Amino acid sequence: MPTAPIIIPLIVAALTVGSLLANQTRKLSKKKLLGVSTLAGLLNVTNAYLVYTLFPPVAFTRFSGGSFTGGGSSTVTGGYSGGYQFRGAGGSMGSFLILSFVTGLLIVLAVVGIALVYARHKIGESEDAGELKLEETEENKLDQQVEEGKLEEDIKET
Repeated sequence: MPTAPIIIPLIVAALTVGSLLANQTRKLSKKKLLGVSTLAGLLNVTNAYLVYTLFPPVAFTRFSGGSFTGGGSSTVTGGYSGGYQFRGAGGSMGSFLILSFVTGLLIVLAVVGIALVYARHKIGESEDAGELKLEETEENKLDQQVEEGKLEEDIKET
């Protein structure tokens, strides 16, 4: 059986991640993610069907029509004596199409899911860094006021 094509799901995943990056909220609902993944799976099935019908897989198998007698001589019964014969590759078209659908679905789910987790993680880090910078600037202002003597004057006035 040929390998499942992956170019269509990668294109769909890239378009989805690109639209997420262009979007300011960077949020994607689970329903939309499953819809995009299902679309990628269906497009991948269409691609796999076209590939399977236009270029059917061919496998080489060892011809087993003769019998080996030992000592370097073999007896071939039948008209073919080339040693190899062409035969359709193992596996049916149905199993190939199912594999292609599952591949398309999982590739998009994995790529977009990882991108969403990474974006949320980065946003969380940037918010923590913002809070940290705010605390540092407040401490720096207090330190500067103490150095200038303004804080001591404010304390004496109260």
